Amino acid sequence: MSGALSPSSDYEHSAVAFLRRYGHTSLVSLGCGFQLNRIDNHLRLMAALNLTFYVGIDQVSGINPTSSNIFIDRECMEELLANYCQGESRGLWAIEVFPNTWVEELSDLHCAVVVCQRVEPDCRWENIIVSMRPKLVLQEDLHGCERQQLRGHGYVRTWIKVRQYGLQPFRPWPIFPGERNLILWRRLDFDDAEIQASRWKVFWRLRERFIG
Repeated sequence: MSGALSPSSDYEHSAVAFLRRYGHTSLVSLGCGFQLNRIDNHLRLMAALNLTFYVGIDQVSGINPTSSNIFIDRECMEELLANYCQGESRGLWAIEVFPNTWVEELSDLHCAVVVCQRVEPDCRWENIIVSMRPKLVLQEDLHGCERQQLRGHGYVRTWIKVRQYGLQPFRPWPIFPGERNLILWRRLDFDDAEIQASRWKVFWRLRERFIG
């Protein structure tokens, strides 16, 4: 792993205190589990939005931020990190993990991006996510997991940004060709210049309205 992406060893400050200070430049993975894994798409979003901190929170007693499965495509991610960490940006990437933390504690704490990966059934976090006001919300590993429905809460599903950010399918079912097993939500007031400039603007708007 690149030396620029390193875990924090300080567990004394809380996720609440950290996000109050650095939430605007953080991606927050809700319910990340005992170890961070398959975070490739998360880093693609961090690079695209020029973010600094990867924040993992979960109610478990410990979170391993350096597992052998942290990347799906390690070579590709190492290259992305190397390119991002050139010049003034070198050394600014960091992982912060906060075990013994409930998602509900993050209500009203702003962050740039929220990730929901493998959300357990009956976990409804829509109100908390909306209160955090992220620009983007990525949901992955949807099969058998709880999907957060953000439509009607100031967010729309976006397909054009999935392509723009180069997000890759997350363990798709082979029986569904083209299925990505992920959903990306965009806050309505965040960066829709691609749609405005597209010759298919009406198509994208209709798709967002009726499907997103």
